[in-house]
Formats: sequence, structure tokens, C-alpha cells
Amino acid sequence: MENPADETIHDLHHEVQHHAHEHGGAHLTRVALTTALIAAFAAVTGYLAGERADEALIEQIHAADHWSYYQAKSIKSTVLSGKMETLQGLTGKPPSASDADKLKRYDEEMKEIRHQAEEKQTEASHRLAQRTLLATGVTLFQISIAIGAISAVTRKKFLWYGSLVFGAGGLSILLKEVFFS
Repeated sequence: MENPADETIHDLHHEVQHHAHEHGGAHLTRVALTTALIAAFAAVTGYLAGERADEALIEQIHAADHWSYYQAKSIKSTVLSGKMETLQGLTGKPPSASDADKLKRYDEEMKEIRHQAEEKQTEASHRLAQRTLLATGVTLFQISIAIGAISAVTRKKFLWYGSLVFGAGGLSILLKEVFFS
């Protein structure tokens, strides 16, 4: 024979499940769990967006350093050219071989420095574009969380599905950045 206490607990459990189902308890649990997961993805995406912004700033600083170095070489080259022209004008002699070699070396160095500066600028632009994309992902996650909250309050499943769609959009951006960037 079954224990009456077990029967009472079974009946109570069944009644609680029925009441939760009737009042959207399972729905609220699903909304709460997915919203918590989406919030975690939003935090990771936000962190990556900040990291990309920092990297872009560092690359831009390096590019500015290279451009400053390029300008310094350009000034040296201009001063040396002026010296060579002035001496040639005053003495009628051609410039010395060492000055001509130095001028040629400055021009070659300037090409390399310019190339490096342009590479740094390109990398900074790329990192900034990544940050912008990740910021869009964070926004999609935030919209997802807001719609999920509205779904929990109104107990409307179609809103929860909409929340999942926005969350999937944010997740696709996060995965693209993590695995394909």
C-alpha cells in the first residue's frame, strides 16, 4: 500500500506544476535562463569591443610616431638639399658624394617609414571597424534582454522568440569576431 504522505506530496507536486504551467512558470524560467545567458554574451562582447578600441588607439599612436619620424627625416632631407644647392651655387662645385649618398639614404628611409606608418593606420582602421561591429553586437544583446524582460512581464511567448532572434544576431557577430577575425 502506498504511503499517504507520498501520495500527498505527489498530488502537491502535480498541483504546483499545473499552477506554474497555467501561470507561465516554465516560460518565466526559460526567459530568465536565456536572458542570463544573453547577458553573459553581452558582457564578453562588450569586453572585446573595448579591447579592439584600445588596440586601435595603440596602433594609431604608433602610426603617429612613424609619421613624426617621417617628418623629421623629411626636414633633414630638405635641409641637406638646401645645403647642397647653396654650396653648388656659391662654389660652382657639384655636391659631395657623402652628401648625395646621405640624401639618397634619407629618401629610402622615408619610403620605409611611410610604408610602416600606412600599415599602422590600416591596422588601426581595421581594429576600429571590429570595435564598431562588436558594439552592434552588444546593442543587439541589449535589445534582446529588454524584449525578454517585456516577455516575462507580459507572459507573451512571441516576444521571447523575438528576444531570441535579437540574441542570435548578437551571438553571430560575437562568433564571427572570435573565430573569423
